Amino acid sequence: MFLRLGEVPDEGLDVELSLEPDAPAARSINADGPVKGTFRIEKTGSQVLITGSVSGFVRLECSRCLTSYRHKIEEKIFVELRPLSDTGEGEEMELASDDLNVEFFQGDSLDLDHFIEEQVRLALPMKPLCSQECGGLCPSCGEASGCDVCTCNVEDIDPRWKALESLRDPGRDKGES
Repeated sequence: MFLRLGEVPDEGLDVELSLEPDAPAARSINADGPVKGTFRIEKTGSQVLITGSVSGFVRLECSRCLTSYRHKIEEKIFVELRPLSDTGEGEEMELASDDLNVEFFQGDSLDLDHFIEEQVRLALPMKPLCSQECGGLCPSCGEASGCDVCTCNVEDIDPRWKALESLRDPGRDKGES
């Protein structure tokens, strides 16, 4: 959905929209159902302030066991948009911590679908996990650890590390129980 900035009244505008899974922006983030955005858009001079939230589900791959899983996204948004012409070409400027919430736009309209896609990408975990207890892949058979398919005995110790076993349980080497 494109929003013309000229259509935003002085008192601001409340916008609710939903990205359906078959929309191009939703497909690029592997949306698993609709992704909803609720925004308050206010203009202050040439700048635009967007506050609100994005929520929905995306399909991710666990970084330990490689299983596909459904991840919930619920993200609050506070972004200040400034015209690209305000940047001053070729000038160097030092960024402050407040500048991390600033984005730039060109023209007189905003693509809110792209904005939702961007906010979802920023909310994705750096290391997706299907659960905190995920054991990853079995080093013997390659199946997901803890699943019904893997019946490997993980007690086997690499012979190169066998000598260190006595440090963990000193009485074990001498046959004591």
